[in-house]
Amino acid sequence: MRDVQASLDWMKNQSLHGGPKWQHKCQSSVRSALALPAWAPSARIAFEKTPKAELHKLKAHEIEAGMILYGLESTQYGHAWLAAGHGKAWSVDYRRKGYIDLCTATLPNWTHRDWAWATLWTPYGHIKPITHHAVH
Repeated sequence: MRDVQASLDWMKNQSLHGGPKWQHKCQSSVRSALALPAWAPSARIAFEKTPKAELHKLKAHEIEAGMILYGLESTQYGHAWLAAGHGKAWSVDYRRKGYIDLCTATLPNWTHRDWAWATLWTPYGHIKPITHHAVH
């Protein structure tokens, strides 16, 4: 597993140089950023495979850099994105279709709420978050 800073740097690099290849591949972008193999074919299934005790409803200011965020309202497949800290996160398709961009962590235009499901759990081990960190 890639460390959080390297994962956030990977997302930033993809945002700047990756092009529009990520459309509808949110779960894949998060796994790729963390350098993890597949564990679910969609964000919704990854969310459902996450132990309930590992999922937390967090406000944007509570979300730590490195947390995987999940939303289930936007499509039947759900959505996954990667927290960057200080209320920001890297997400696919939110600002530009097919691209990874830095956005507001709770994706208010998609989720219509001020919180997100957040986890540090993966089937390959826990992510070690960066507290009070933001990627610009």
